[in-house]
Amino acid sequence: MVAALAASLTGCGEGAGVGADYAKICRDNSTQKRLPDNDCNNHGGHAGWYYLHVGGNRSTKIPAVGRTVSGGVTTLPSGKTAKSGISSRGSSVSKGGFGGSGEHGGFGG
Repeated sequence: MVAALAASLTGCGEGAGVGADYAKICRDNSTQKRLPDNDCNNHGGHAGWYYLHVGGNRSTKIPAVGRTVSGGVTTLPSGKTAKSGISSRGSSVSKGGFGGSGEHGGFGG
């Protein structure tokens, strides 16, 4: 159990399982391109949090910084949880256990 948790947090393996309903990433509101999380933490204006649903039977592909982001929402739905810290290189995540095609790992740097 501890090893599985550590792997999901460090991005080991081919995809990462998360306990959250959504992946929280930073996005440029005008270009729809992914930005580093620090842009949303430290700035404002054009940068805003964006939530991609993680659930169902297949993994969700999270684009790398600089890639276009779509298919998500700008406001986290009531009662749902979000996980931040997604690799800036992009990843594939699924809710629950491990899975997905994992381009560059899961959560972590």
